[in-house]
Amino acid sequence: MNTMMVRKVAAIQMEVRTGDVDWNLQKSLRFLEELRPWEPDLVVFPESVLDGYACRLPELPDLARDGQDMETAAIAEAAKRLNSWILWTYAEKMDGGIYNTAVLMDRQGEIQLRYRKVHLCKEVGEKDAYLAGEAFPVVDMEGLKTGVMICFDRHFPEAARSLALKGAEFILHPTATIWFRPDPDSINTAMMRTRAYENRCFLLSVNLVNYGGGSAFFGPWGNVLAVAGEGEEVLRLHLDPALRDRRPENTFELLGVRRPDTYRDDGP
Repeated sequence: MNTMMVRKVAAIQMEVRTGDVDWNLQKSLRFLEELRPWEPDLVVFPESVLDGYACRLPELPDLARDGQDMETAAIAEAAKRLNSWILWTYAEKMDGGIYNTAVLMDRQGEIQLRYRKVHLCKEVGEKDAYLAGEAFPVVDMEGLKTGVMICFDRHFPEAARSLALKGAEFILHPTATIWFRPDPDSINTAMMRTRAYENRCFLLSVNLVNYGGGSAFFGPWGNVLAVAGEGEEVLRLHLDPALRDRRPENTFELLGVRRPDTYRDDGP
């Protein structure tokens, strides 16, 4: 019997002000307060929502936070009020530099997972702004093993596969990219459907309105379960674990028949 408790998921597709920490925080808190009557089990924000994805601003060091700040504390209090898990995102200030970070807080506002973006995009200035993360952690979220990858990570099959090999059944994917504009024929839709299918997991991408929205929820057989438009919107999703067991025709066992002993880069 499945004992998973996380079923109602809210994806907050919102507009931010780049570099305006207080404005972004207050707006985030308003979204959370509006969700209270719905009683979500999990709320997911887009990438770097607190600083407004400010990687190109010279003020980024002043906008970054260390996780012991009043903004993180405010979101933790909101998690308690909502009795909800929250995926919160910000530029994280550490000794030696700044990370593009997502933290997953539990219903008591305690951080249970911290993910620092591993793959940094040179073309948009991330490699100059951030340090690269080194790991893909997975946490048991009330019976649902969950991991995180951020935006550009999706271009690398190893990111989602690393999470799947650690048991992830649900991958949260905050993003800030024009690639998620609603378009069923885009390479991005094909990419995300493939990531979900090849790893047999649910995958939720949540984008900023500033980059065209199009947040989307994908099922474990590569199916598109929900798509947002381009404006501000909260996708209210119902996570049905039984979908994993409803195996469509003409699908194949994948993870169990991998041949990692043959996957090497030593030429022919």
